[in-house]
Amino acid sequence: MVRWLDVASFLVLLWSFFPAVATAQVYIGRDIPHRGNLEISGGAAWSGGYDLGSASAEETRNTGTGTGPFVLFSTDSEAEPSVGLQGRLGVFLASSVSIEGGVYVARPDISTRLSGDAESAPDLTATETLTRLVIDGSVLFHLTGASFGQGRGVPFVLGGGGYLRDAHEKNEVIETGHEVHVGGGLHYWFGQGKHRVGVRADAAVSWRTGGADGVDTTRTMPMVAGSIAYLF
Repeated sequence: MVRWLDVASFLVLLWSFFPAVATAQVYIGRDIPHRGNLEISGGAAWSGGYDLGSASAEETRNTGTGTGPFVLFSTDSEAEPSVGLQGRLGVFLASSVSIEGGVYVARPDISTRLSGDAESAPDLTATETLTRLVIDGSVLFHLTGASFGQGRGVPFVLGGGGYLRDAHEKNEVIETGHEVHVGGGLHYWFGQGKHRVGVRADAAVSWRTGGADGVDTTRTMPMVAGSIAYLF
């Protein structure tokens, strides 16, 4: 005769064992990722817009016409949000640590509004489209202890930096700079074999200096990305 107390004790033990299994077997099937595994991913990334500040075109006044500079017109500039393409290649140093390099390409618009013309010309807005290239590197820490979905979903945190290149229209002027980023995301893998396909979501904050944004000013922008990933 089955003792209900023994059954209850067994169920409690089994329930407590499941989280340990999910933590230990981060990816169902073989013991991967491990040192030397590669991950390649690609998809779309969104960057937020930001204010580029105001400026005035001024000239020295003629004698007897007042004090201070004479303002010809004023400008207000901003970078519009943009969507670009990105690709990343990473290598695992251990099951919970990997390093990766990435390339991001986008075509953000820079809008400049001219107002307050000294000759009463109407206000107008000029727009220029840049070709932006970011090449970066990151270190990822995979939070295997926080995995879910039988170990298929694994969160991660990341940090890194890179090189920024902005080309103005017709590539007549090219400006360079650098960026630093921190963020996090999630992998969700499908299948049980050695080679696995999954989806990846990233969210980060990027601090950028140089480029078309101004050499001496640091800009802060949010970034969100979604990719298809392949582990092998």
